[in-house]
Amino acid sequence: MIIRNIYNCISIHNGGGIVYLSMMHSEIDKKGNLVFLDYRAKKNLLPFINAETIYFRKNLFRNLKVFKERLKYSLIFRRYLKKTNKIESLNEFYLNGIPPLYRFPLSSNKVLILFQNRNLFSYLNYMSNKLNFSFKFTLYHILHSLLINIFLKKTDIIMVQTKSMYKSISKLKPLNKIIIKDLFWRNLTFDKYINTLKKVDVCIKYKLISEIKRISKLNKVFFYPASFSPHKNHKLLLKCFNQLFENNIYNIKLLLTVDFKDVKYFSSNKEHIVCIGSQTPQMVNEIYKFVDFLIFPSLNESLGLPLIEASLHGIPIIASDLEYVYDVCNPTFTFNPYSEDEIYYKILKSIK
Repeated sequence: MIIRNIYNCISIHNGGGIVYLSMMHSEIDKKGNLVFLDYRAKKNLLPFINAETIYFRKNLFRNLKVFKERLKYSLIFRRYLKKTNKIESLNEFYLNGIPPLYRFPLSSNKVLILFQNRNLFSYLNYMSNKLNFSFKFTLYHILHSLLINIFLKKTDIIMVQTKSMYKSISKLKPLNKIIIKDLFWRNLTFDKYINTLKKVDVCIKYKLISEIKRISKLNKVFFYPASFSPHKNHKLLLKCFNQLFENNIYNIKLLLTVDFKDVKYFSSNKEHIVCIGSQTPQMVNEIYKFVDFLIFPSLNESLGLPLIEASLHGIPIIASDLEYVYDVCNPTFTFNPYSEDEIYYKILKSIK
């Protein structure tokens, strides 16, 4: 089989990225397509039947193996063009990653990349707000930002999902064509989203759901489905809930999809905090049925899938007063995500 489209998705294995791949499932699952996936995505995503799939484990040699496979299929395609005298394109789609370091010498080779990580463009902006980010985290994003700028010239088309993401990349003044694509949330309905999740892991932890249901009967539940990364701003949010506890405001809970060991250094009590660890999209969808508010203090998002999910469930949204929020939803309350006092008072306002 001659491969005409390569989808490089090795940076995606859970969360919003998996949901996005599920939405593209029928588009990707066609003959002539080759998909590179992280091996961990295998348990969270329905398999591709028609497209050829290669899974890569996360290790030091992964990028080298990806390069090898790209080169192999590129050479096969080149021989095919010479043999048939056809004019066709070998398209490479990069989802949530860095543009290719090496562009193969094919006159018909086209490279497209969907940028889903705004940190690579905006990290230095919010780092200047004196948040306590680690040296390792800072160095990681600086290096990736440099790589993005260096290798953008290897890309023909840059795709983004929101207007604010478009602005972030435009500041780099790249020569590439930038397009806003995949505005799926504009016409997304609850039923369409549920059908999408059927292509994702369907395991529901009923014991956990029962516990959350029990908690919700006695408390106002604020839900923040996010990984524990500095730009997600957990530290400031936890300070606010510590303050609520100290001021004898009970019957509220903050539900987090992280492990308690990640946040225990920032939380002076366990009364207000419920940590349930990372959950699949299906589980998160079930949890929305038992929460009262989505609270979203993130400093930077390329899309903000929980904002879309909460809107579909009709849950009030308390979120950062930042452009990415207004791209995808109409929040009930907004706050300055760098102000502990403002977040605290908006939480109080929401429960009155």
